[in-house]
Amino acid sequence: MEKSWELLESRKILEAGDGKATFMELFQDRVRTSKGDVVTYTRYRASDVVVVVPFLPDGNLVMIRQYRYPLDKVLLEFPAGHVEGGEEPAATAKRELEEETGYSAKNLQRVYSYHPSVSRSNQNVHVFKASDLIEGKTRHDGGEDIMVEVLSEKALRDLIAEGKVESAGTLISFLLCCTDTLGGKGE
Repeated sequence: MEKSWELLESRKILEAGDGKATFMELFQDRVRTSKGDVVTYTRYRASDVVVVVPFLPDGNLVMIRQYRYPLDKVLLEFPAGHVEGGEEPAATAKRELEEETGYSAKNLQRVYSYHPSVSRSNQNVHVFKASDLIEGKTRHDGGEDIMVEVLSEKALRDLIAEGKVESAGTLISFLLCCTDTLGGKGE
């Protein structure tokens, strides 16, 4: 199987951002497949994202409850955010942890990176584990409505089993950092 398609034409349909970062660009492409068919393909380019799994010394997890406008509900999540132009994912992880929870981490370890939407985007989600936390003050931006919450791994596992955790990034990060997947069992 050939793995490359030929781009014949690309048209940007939409660009969305907040002035600091472009969060999404939507493209309508015409491509020739490896079989020779010409098809229209809609794809998006989005800034990379980080998710941080913060462990307190007692093994508990620092999480947030955040209002999510598209769903019109509050979700339990790990701290996360968009990588801003030119920023390294580790720097984003450190910044988002401090802004959203008030904690800073002496130890920040990259665990994994994955593509959340392989059929439509090249976006990456970078998962980090944070430990040796120092408590400080939150710095929420104007679009964030966040409450910090500390949970045990068991309490989070129970909430997941009850279907009460809906964020894909949080679920994947839990599997990577709080289970035996990839040797990621907590601190």
